[in-house]
Amino acid sequence: MREGLRVIGVGLHRTGSMSVKAALERLGFGPCYHGLEALRRCADGEHWLAAHEAGGAFDWQVIFKGYRSALDWPTAHFWRQLAAAYPDAKILLTDRDPEQWWDSHTRMFRHGSAFIQQLTDEQRHWADTSGFTRMQNVLGMVASAAFDGRVFDKEHCLRAFHRHNEQVRRAIPAERLLVYRVQQGWEPLCRFLGTGVPTEAFPRVNAGPDLVHNIRTAMRSAREQTQEAVWR
Repeated sequence: MREGLRVIGVGLHRTGSMSVKAALERLGFGPCYHGLEALRRCADGEHWLAAHEAGGAFDWQVIFKGYRSALDWPTAHFWRQLAAAYPDAKILLTDRDPEQWWDSHTRMFRHGSAFIQQLTDEQRHWADTSGFTRMQNVLGMVASAAFDGRVFDKEHCLRAFHRHNEQVRRAIPAERLLVYRVQQGWEPLCRFLGTGVPTEAFPRVNAGPDLVHNIRTAMRSAREQTQEAVWR
């Protein structure tokens, strides 16, 4: 497979991104860069901030070297710039029933707040000094910016959800774009990517209650990479 991103996921959070990440990696489009991968690679926070300050005019291989696909935040924030930077990449717009998305969206922000409040002093100190907190802030910043900071205003968020999806549909040529819900399973995704259809069930990852656990796992992995002892 050629160098650089081959699939760019541009859907908003809570549209099945962890399941799609697992599916893409199963289909040979891995490794896949995801928001939790960003937390594990927390030193990337300074690169994402630089990309944000530059308005997306950035050498994306600094972040994505070695990756074949990317989705979720912060990737989705830069979807226009990434679609232009990787003109041969397929664009995947993950979608979801709006009411179900809203329920999951609000849980995500509440769970994220709960995770921060549960940190011990030692964990908080490590997060602040390692760059993990910076990466968390980047993720929070771009996710919140999609809704002008009004993340608990239902009508506003639903309008932003629909507006984002419509902007993608208008900007990306139909032959390059798949609008996709994970309930559709393997077949439309495989047809779009030109791969065979696996015999196993489509992966289901990071459903609701797993979110805080996954963030904690990413934090432990990030600390392991600093060659420090991890918490029990």
